[in-house]
Amino acid sequence: MLNLPLRAGQITWLFRLALLLNLLVISWFAFSTQTWSGMPELLTDKVNHFIAFFVLSYCIDRGFPRYRFLVFKVPVLMAYGLAIELIQSQIPGREISGLDLLADAGAIAVYWLVRHPMRTLLLASRPDSD
Repeated sequence: MLNLPLRAGQITWLFRLALLLNLLVISWFAFSTQTWSGMPELLTDKVNHFIAFFVLSYCIDRGFPRYRFLVFKVPVLMAYGLAIELIQSQIPGREISGLDLLADAGAIAVYWLVRHPMRTLLLASRPDSD
């Protein structure tokens, strides 16, 4: 594993950058009218939403560590999911979907449930944790 000498503040800013890049890519996919024939059939729209919001949850959680997840981060993530659906409802051929919002909320909830065990596992796998 690559062991970079990064301070906590630098790692926080890397997660903020990752959050921004993920928001840009997810928004581009969400608002694009193109079809993606290269995407595997297994990755349905709901699975895409779940993966996207799990990643966003991780990035926002690590990018803004001083803010409480349930109080500050969940409302921001759900507002983004709702904004996607509202904007998609204005795009020809796209529609608003409550199931998409449910997939978003499910991903956020699953992330919240696994965040502490995941953090413990990641810290335990670090070479300097011996």
